[in-house]
Amino acid sequence: MPTLWGYSIGISDIRVTLADGSECDCLQKIHPIAQWITLGFAGSVLIGFRMIEVMRYWLHGDQPDRAWNPLETVELWPAIARDVFAAAAPEERAGQCALLMLSADPDTPPTELGARTYVHTFRSPDFVPVQVQTHKLAGIGSGTEVPAFQQYLNDVSNNHEQNFELMKMEAGNPGGMGGVLGFSLTNMLKRTRPFGISSHLHYCWQYLGKTIIKTNDHVTIGPWTALEGGSGINQPASPPSPPPVSSQKIEGGVAFQMPQIAQSWKELELLLKSAGATANGSTT
Repeated sequence: MPTLWGYSIGISDIRVTLADGSECDCLQKIHPIAQWITLGFAGSVLIGFRMIEVMRYWLHGDQPDRAWNPLETVELWPAIARDVFAAAAPEERAGQCALLMLSADPDTPPTELGARTYVHTFRSPDFVPVQVQTHKLAGIGSGTEVPAFQQYLNDVSNNHEQNFELMKMEAGNPGGMGGVLGFSLTNMLKRTRPFGISSHLHYCWQYLGKTIIKTNDHVTIGPWTALEGGSGINQPASPPSPPPVSSQKIEGGVAFQMPQIAQSWKELELLLKSAGATANGSTT
């Protein structure tokens, strides 16, 4: 979702389906690319990581002094994505590929609420870009096929009252709208446990000049939940912190924590190999 608050929000789970049909919660699917651009993927994991690698190289992601016009990037990217997809093995192309790009625009004058932000989706084999409208939700991957999540996407996008309630979460809590969206999905996933989707999520806030990726780690104590609020855009940069409450210190506290995560194809190969499995043919 692109928002009026100077950021676009992306939310992804961590489950990967292996070639033998088994599943593993171990994969980061949304990644920073270059200044003010983030890319998420679904479908073939190998092709998804190849898209991440190629876009980073194309946009000089290792050079933080460069910035890119998001709409020009969206216009030029499909031809490159088609080449990457066409170069993949047939068995990987059978898993298809869908991409979701979050961006903030350095060329638009920022308002009091922040710079203009965008979300675009691309799907194989043509990767024609589709722009998501401000405060409208869109998705890629198997989660969009689950009726409960289809309804949630529709309600948040088209129900003015529900959308306005979410906007209130920004008051004194920058990034709060995205955080509440993420935790609403967390609760829905924990309650419904749909096939092929993990309850462990990454939240990504794409601001102008800053990408923030956090997990949905939290601690439940009876009817209460303790978790970090907002994106932390107004906080100094710091290393990842543990959950805000230690479940070991509070009787009855239950921690919900992210398992070990692969952030690249090589890491996924090593992680699955240690478990006696293979990454070849894996999909999301």
